[in-house]
Amino acid sequence: MEPGFAMGLWQSLAAAGGVVAVAFIIVLVIGLAVMTAVFLGSAVIVLERFARVPRRPVTVGWLALVLSAAAAAIALHEQRPELSVAGWSDWFLAYRGVWLTYLLRCALGVGVCLLALRFLSERAFQWGACLWGVAALALYWILPVVLGLGFGVQADVLAEWGGLLGASLVTIVVFGLLPLAAAGLLGLRQTAEWFIAVRYLVARRRQVFISAITAICITGIAAGVWLIITVLSVMNGFERTWREEIIGNRAHFTVHSGLGPFSDYESVLRVVNQTPGVSGASPYLDAEGMIRSRHGEVVAVRLRGIDPERAVEVTDLAEDLQAGSLDALRIGAVAVAGVDPPLPGIVIGTQLASAIGAGVGDPLLLISPYGGPPTPLGPAPRLKRFEVVGVFESSFFQYDEVYTYTSLGAAQDFRKSGDVVDGLEARTTDLYRSRRVASEVVRTLAYPFYSRDWKEYFPAFFQALKTERIMMFMLLSMVMVVAAFVIVATLIMMIMEKSSDIAILKAMGAEDASIERIFALEGTLIGLAGTVMGVLAGMAVTHQLPWIQQTIEGFTGIDTLPPEIYQFSTLPSEMNPVDVVAIASIAMILSLGATLLPSRQGARVDPVEGLRHE
Repeated sequence: MEPGFAMGLWQSLAAAGGVVAVAFIIVLVIGLAVMTAVFLGSAVIVLERFARVPRRPVTVGWLALVLSAAAAAIALHEQRPELSVAGWSDWFLAYRGVWLTYLLRCALGVGVCLLALRFLSERAFQWGACLWGVAALALYWILPVVLGLGFGVQADVLAEWGGLLGASLVTIVVFGLLPLAAAGLLGLRQTAEWFIAVRYLVARRRQVFISAITAICITGIAAGVWLIITVLSVMNGFERTWREEIIGNRAHFTVHSGLGPFSDYESVLRVVNQTPGVSGASPYLDAEGMIRSRHGEVVAVRLRGIDPERAVEVTDLAEDLQAGSLDALRIGAVAVAGVDPPLPGIVIGTQLASAIGAGVGDPLLLISPYGGPPTPLGPAPRLKRFEVVGVFESSFFQYDEVYTYTSLGAAQDFRKSGDVVDGLEARTTDLYRSRRVASEVVRTLAYPFYSRDWKEYFPAFFQALKTERIMMFMLLSMVMVVAAFVIVATLIMMIMEKSSDIAILKAMGAEDASIERIFALEGTLIGLAGTVMGVLAGMAVTHQLPWIQQTIEGFTGIDTLPPEIYQFSTLPSEMNPVDVVAIASIAMILSLGATLLPSRQGARVDPVEGLRHE
C-alpha cells in the first residue's frame, strides 16, 4: 500500500469520525433539550394537579410568605451587600425593598394561578402554560438567532420580549403554582389518597422486588443530590482559594490613564479614596529588568515601585513576607557597612531568592536594557544596585519567581521617568462589586482614565473554572435522571401489581383525578425523601471533609494534597445556598415529571379488565 493512499484513507476516516462526532453532539443536545422540556412540562402538570386540592387559604398565604422570604434571603446572599446595620430588625428594615419585591411576586403569582385554576379547565391550563413557554423560548432564542443575520435591532427587541415572557412565566410557576401545590400536598394528608399512597410505599407487598426498587429510587436521588452538593462545594472552595490568592497579590481594580504614565497622581488618589466602596488605594510604577546571580546567570524580573505605607492596604504583601520587613522600604534606604551612599531596598520572592542565591541583607544588581549611556554599538544597559530587605512567598510560583518590589522613588529613579506612576491600585469593601465601584471612579475622573477589574487579569482561568463547574453539574445530574427513569419503572410495575385495587377503587366511585393523585403523590414522596436525604448527607459530608480526608490519609498512608504542590493540605469547601436550592429543585422536578406518565396510565385502568381474573 502506497504511503499517499494510506494517508488519504486516514484523513477520510478522520473526517468521517469528525462528522459522526458532530452529529452525535447535535443529537445529544437536542435530546437533552427535549428531555428537559418533557420533565419541566410534566412537573408543571403534576403541580397543577396538587394546586386544585387546597381548601385553606391561610396555608397558601403562609407558604407564600415563607417562599418569598427564602427567595429574598438568597438574593441578598448573592448580591453580598455591605451589612453595616446591627440586629435582625435593622437588617430587615435596611433591605425591606428586596423583601417586598419577592412578597409582591408571590402575591401576583398566587393571584394569577388562582384565577387560572378557577376559570380554566385542566387541559386549557396545561396548553396555556405550554404555549406561553414555547413563545418565550422562540422569542428569546430561536427567532433572534434566525433574524440576527440581518435584523439585529428586531432580534434584540424580540429577545427582550421573550425574556419578559419567560420571567413572568417563571414568576407565576415558582411563586404562584408552587405555594398552591404545596398547600394542596399538605391538604391531602387527611384524605384517602394520602393513606393509600403511603400504604403502597411502606406496606408489605407480594412482589418484594418493587419495594427494593423503591429503595433504589430513593437512594439514587439521594446519592445524586449528595454527590453534586459535595463536588460543587469542593469546586467552590478551590475557586475561592485561588481567587483569594490572586486578589491577595493584586488589588480589586486598577486605574490607568489612556495617555500613559501620569504625574498628578495625588489628586487622582484623593478622588479614588473618596469614592464610596473604596477601602484603600496606592500608586505604583512598573519596570522591566534583569538580575545577575552570584554564578553569573541573568534572570528576567518585573520591578514594581510601591508606596509601602499605602500598599499594605491593597495587597497582602506584608502578610506574605517570610523574612525581613517593609519598614526598610518606608525608610527608603538601608545603610550597609562600607557602601556609600546607602542602597535602596528591594523585596524579592522565595523562588527568585533560591534561583540567585540571595537573602536578606545581600546586595543585588538590577539591569535595565533601556535608556543607558550611548555607545558605538547602541545604548548600554543601565545598572542599579539594591539591598534585599525582605523575601515573600505567595501561592503562585510565577509571582515568587518574577515580581520584585521597591519604593516608588527607587523605581522612578531606575526608570528615569520622573515623578510619574503607571496607575493606582485600589481595594473595595466587597470584591464582587469592584467593577461597579471602578466604573464610578472612572465616571468621576472622566477622560482619559479607565479601569481594569481583577477578573480581567485572569479571564481564561476563571472561565475555565466556571465551565468545569457547569460540566460537572451536568454530568452528575445524570445520576438523578437515571433515578427519575427508575421512578417511572417502579410506578408502572406498582400499577401492574395494584391493577385490581385500582379497579375496585374506580368501581366504588373514585375519579380518574384521584387515581392520578395517588401515584403522583407516591412518586413525589419518593423524590422528596431522596432529596431531603441527599441534602442532609451533602451538608454533613461537606462539613466533615477535613476529618474524612485525615481518615483516608491515615488508613492509606498517602498524602492526598501535598502542600508543596497544591499550596494547601486540606480540601477547601464552600457551600453555596443557591447551589443547594438549585440541586434540590432539579431533583424534585425530575421526580414530579417522572410521575405523570405512570399516574395517567393508572387512571386509565378499566375496572372490568382489572377484575376479570379476580
